[in-house]
Order: sequence, then C-alpha cells, then structure tokens
Amino acid sequence: MRPGLGQFAMSNQQVIVKDPHLCEPFINGRDTGRLLHDLGAMLSLLNPQMLTHPILDFGAGSCWITEAIARMGHRVTAFDIHPDLQGCITGRTSADKRIDASLISYARGDGHAMPFAGDKFGHLLCYDTLHHMHDFDAVFREFSRVLVPGGRAIFVEPGAKHSTSAETIAFLELKKHDPTWIERDIVLEEINHCAMVAGLSELVLMPAGHPSAPPLFSLRDWLSLRRGNLLARNKFAKQLANLNYDQRVIFYAVKP
Repeated sequence: MRPGLGQFAMSNQQVIVKDPHLCEPFINGRDTGRLLHDLGAMLSLLNPQMLTHPILDFGAGSCWITEAIARMGHRVTAFDIHPDLQGCITGRTSADKRIDASLISYARGDGHAMPFAGDKFGHLLCYDTLHHMHDFDAVFREFSRVLVPGGRAIFVEPGAKHSTSAETIAFLELKKHDPTWIERDIVLEEINHCAMVAGLSELVLMPAGHPSAPPLFSLRDWLSLRRGNLLARNKFAKQLANLNYDQRVIFYAVKP
C-alpha cells in the first residue's frame, strides 16, 4: 500500500461512520445496554439447525440487526417499508469492510403482504416491530407462510401496558400528524391465538429481568432466596411475571 493511502482510507471510513443514520439505534437516546441485552436474548433463541436457511429481519429499519446477522456469517434479508433500505445497507457495509455484503439482501414492502415465496426463511426476527402492525392475524399468516417447516419467528416487543405508558403517550404526541403510526399493546394471549390460528406453535417465552433496571441482590439476600426463603422467592417471581407480561416480552413460535 502506498504511503498515506491507509490514512486516507481510515479518514474516509471515519467520515462515513459519523453519519447518524449509520449509528442508529445507539445515538437516538435509547438505552444501549437494553438494546444489546435484548439483541443478545433474541440471538440466543436462534435454532442452530436452521441456520443454513436465510434469516428475515422483519421491520429492519436502519438495518442494525441485519448488520449483526451478517457479522455472524449468516445470510439475511432486510425487510421494511423504509424508503432507502439499500442506502442503509450500503452505508453500513461501506463503513466496515469486515461485513460481507454478499450475505445481505433486502426487500421493501408491507408486512401484511410480503413479496417473498413461501417456505423461504429459517428464522424471522421481529425486534420492536410487531406492535406497529395494524392486523396481527394477517401478519402472522405471512410469518407462517414465509417460514420453512421448523422455522422460528422470534420476537422482542413491549408488553400489555405499552400503549398507556408515559413514554408511549409522549411519543404518540410527536407522531400525531402521521395517521399511519400506531402503538399497540402486545397481549400474550392474543398473540398466541393469532400465531396458532396461522399454523404456528404455542408461544415459547423467555422471561428476563429488565435490562434498564435489572434485579439486584446482595449476596446475603441471594443466598437466602436460593436456600428457600419463600417470601423472597414469591416476591421475585411476581416481579418477573409482571415485568414479562406488562412491560416487555421475549418469545418465539415455530412453524411445524
């Protein structure tokens, strides 16, 4: 490499990375710990036996999860209504040459009627997207259609009290001029019904502490709980049960 060429390439790469769209979702005020915790939870639910099939990043947005899947060496398709998915992907692959761009494809469209053949994907990843869908039944029919038998749809979503939270109410005020924008509650019984009617399995839940306010114990209290303190165990179980219903839910369903 000629002297100075490496410095130019590095400088050019730094300019690209400073594009705020390429730094999403880590610079828009969202809790980075929560984002990475939830992404880790989602990735932990991937079925190793299905990774020979491409993965669908449903509601890809800025394509940060698409990027993560490609970094893992898996084929991935970004799908969203976003008007410039190609630009999002090109920006990310240009900003880091370690990403194999050949692993990434994209398609733009409506989640209620996706432009894919049936039995195409081994996994469908839905991170904070389902609660924006207008028709859960139609969306789950599409999920079932595009998954291969044995394929898994994995979700990280807000819970049953999402629409009435102070954060959501404030956000809806910002979006009040957009009649297409909705914030729905994710009620597990309703989602389970939609999934099973569409031909998917009963939901499988992954209860977890809230990454923005994780449960913390002194060693003394933890050992007490571990040794059978029923009051402490019941309190912890109740907190976990409420959190993983009202506030946030991580789950998957399988296409038989």
